[in-house]
Amino acid sequence: MADDGITIIFNPRAGGNKQRFLSAILQRAGVKVELLQTTHPGHARELAGRVRAGRRLYVAGGDGSLNEALNGLLDAQIDGHEVPPLGIIPLGTANVLAVEVGLGVNTRAVASYVNDPVHVWVRPGLLNGRAFFLMVGIGADADTVANVSLKLKRLIGKGAYVLEGLRNIAFPRHRDFEVHIGRDQYRVAGVVATHASHYGGKFIISPDASLTDNKLDVVLMPASGSLATARYGLALTMNRLFRQSDVSVIRTERLTITSHCGPAPVQIDGENAGALPCEISLSPYPVRLLVPRAYFNATSQKDGQIGASSQPLQIASQ
Repeated sequence: MADDGITIIFNPRAGGNKQRFLSAILQRAGVKVELLQTTHPGHARELAGRVRAGRRLYVAGGDGSLNEALNGLLDAQIDGHEVPPLGIIPLGTANVLAVEVGLGVNTRAVASYVNDPVHVWVRPGLLNGRAFFLMVGIGADADTVANVSLKLKRLIGKGAYVLEGLRNIAFPRHRDFEVHIGRDQYRVAGVVATHASHYGGKFIISPDASLTDNKLDVVLMPASGSLATARYGLALTMNRLFRQSDVSVIRTERLTITSHCGPAPVQIDGENAGALPCEISLSPYPVRLLVPRAYFNATSQKDGQIGASSQPLQIASQ
């Protein structure tokens, strides 16, 4: 399947080291690209919606930048346009989507992937109409995302989230949510609706979750307070959250969440996304996600997948 070139959306404010990393990847891959630089929040969404369907679109950034581009592609589809496949050049803080598809965060691995991608079809999640690849979180994780210091995040990366998370454990907020799934209702202190098995990097939150499934995995955490928050956090770092006796994981295509404790923040793909109430579902508009071959081979036989292509996307001469 030939294409007519590569477009990369890149935030120049990502910093000198990340710019050098991107340059090293492109030099090693030996490809020429159209580079589109963002100038303001939301610009990646605007740019992605204008990229021609015949090209390959990569986002050089983190999960938040990829989320913007994903929403731009859905905007274009809603307007009746064909859209390009979307790929990842991981330059963010956690790079959860890159981890999810098994993309190594080093020059050799990313350059090889840029030269030889395949694609899978993904039905993105929707939170009150806003698309997401990975997950929606309500509770302690959303409080952390909403209150983390952006200045500290730029200085120490993921460490800023750890510090804010510890503050949430020491000074917990009272959270009481009602989750509606079909005819069932659940009272919880925290919930994550995820389309990915990974959370916050390499931690496993739900091992059976998959980007290519037609379901979301809803992780329900009923207990509140400092001890419960610390227990859930420790279990997550040990990849055992889903094994906690009071934690339930339910698979569904749609759910709603309301708050019994006043306004409560929501995080989407690691970014603040407003407040409850919310409705979460899967989009009727699938997108092509460019992935390494190893991920395609590992997922192509899974039940519930909506389709994939093992045919290489060849780079046109430029």
